Amino acid sequence: MFDLRRSDVVLLQAVVDHGSLHAVERDGWMTQSSASRRLVKLERRLRTALVSRGATGTEPTEAGHALLHVGRRLLASIDFAIATTHLGAGAASRLPVVEFAVGSEWAYGLDGHLAGRFPDVVFDIVPDDSHRIWQRFERYAADAALGWETARRPMARRGDVLIRTIAEEPQQIALPSGHPLAEQGILDLRGLTGADWVAVVGGDSGDDQGWALSRLTPVPSVSFTVRSQGAALDLVRRGYGIALVSPSSLGGSPARGVVLRPLRQKFVRRLRLAVDPLAIPEPLAEDLCASLRRRYVLRTTAHGSVPAVTQQDPDRGTPADPADAGCAVPPPVLLSELHWSSPGRCGGFEPEHLHLLRVIGRTGSLNQAASALLVTQPALTRRIRRLEASCGLPLVHSTARGTSLSATARRLLACTGPAEHRLDALANHLRQSGPAAGMPPAEGAAGPVPSPVRPRKAPR
Repeated sequence: MFDLRRSDVVLLQAVVDHGSLHAVERDGWMTQSSASRRLVKLERRLRTALVSRGATGTEPTEAGHALLHVGRRLLASIDFAIATTHLGAGAASRLPVVEFAVGSEWAYGLDGHLAGRFPDVVFDIVPDDSHRIWQRFERYAADAALGWETARRPMARRGDVLIRTIAEEPQQIALPSGHPLAEQGILDLRGLTGADWVAVVGGDSGDDQGWALSRLTPVPSVSFTVRSQGAALDLVRRGYGIALVSPSSLGGSPARGVVLRPLRQKFVRRLRLAVDPLAIPEPLAEDLCASLRRRYVLRTTAHGSVPAVTQQDPDRGTPADPADAGCAVPPPVLLSELHWSSPGRCGGFEPEHLHLLRVIGRTGSLNQAASALLVTQPALTRRIRRLEASCGLPLVHSTARGTSLSATARRLLACTGPAEHRLDALANHLRQSGPAAGMPPAEGAAGPVPSPVRPRKAPR
């Protein structure tokens, strides 16, 4: 297991929050020089840069963001297991919490929809812009992401994820009902050069809309600029211009006096679902994909548009919506493992102690475990006693055949297993990516052998 300490997570969190290492020294965790040496040591072990240092301050790199989120998940799972030990429940009975980053237009009502279809899972919905959705997923800050992908804005590029296409949707032109082109079935983009446009700034259609306007010669005039497609449709209904809209983002029937017409030039965007297989099993991911595809179909056909679904919704026997079937809402989670905050100075249990417990459970003897850990048996015994005193829980007990882990320790290992696996996978991925430019060589690594320099003879 990769050795990541709580102080390392606190360092990265301070860089994110304050943009420098002065906050760590002000809070009394360690001096700035010690924090800098700790970051350099981490970078050498991972063979990649975790922070970028500049004149304006210090900020984490993509690898630094990923290590921060994965480390927070591991520490939160440790704190969750210790804080809920008094319940006496096993790790299997704990409801899995899935952090789900979705586009803002899909967040409304999605929590109730998923709660009825997946009563054994708690979905923590995080609505955000499509640009930041894929950034969160790329940084391991989300277990799943749902958002639009266009030709000018691709989704996250990670090779260790499960990606499914929910639907492919061509964008359409919104026209006033009395417009001369409203009688045509299919419009050509070149025939819209002289029309006034209502531009939508931001959102999921902003990229394709700008690309469509840039292809027109001469560039058409923009009469109004708004931030939502609802406002654009209202202006179209009043006769102030035409707009490029997406049928599924309207949230209901278009405004009265507005007609939608397809374009001969296809501006297609894809609704994609990305899932981390280490956090969400593949059967659950497939059921989630089918449920979201059905939700897309119901939402799109509500206002008369025909969705372009890539696959048929498989019949997996999923229950109906909560309003139709009255499915029970899952019980609340006592402590979410997703929102970890840096503890006090005595945050006793470290991730490295999980490896210590795992070795004791595998060998069944403190003597053999001490030999495998390259320590003495009295030192290992004292360390176990200090851990038990810091968390207030029994971790090992003596048996007739040796030493065995307590139920608390076994539950602790079971709760932290997925997060620990994710940390090891990320560390291996960063190491295999190769050393970043400007990185110092790892400790003990042999550098290139310098060529011998022979002294030149002095001229006679």
